[in-house]
Amino acid sequence: GVNVHYIPLHLQSYYQREFGYKKGDYPKAEKYYERAITLPLFPMMSDEDAKDVIDAVKKVVGYHRR
Repeated sequence: GVNVHYIPLHLQSYYQREFGYKKGDYPKAEKYYERAITLPLFPMMSDEDAKDVIDAVKKVVGYHRR
């Protein structure tokens, strides 16, 4: 699967509580956050695992090009 690893600091509860940040304070960071994904990557990833990821990305991109 995929995951998002970058969560803007101003959207994290600690920084909102301690510094008063809120949604909308950094729109560029939020735009990136809304669109970014982290693809699977790990030290023991095999060539076949990598091919599966590549094929999945190609499938999704192809679907959304329509």
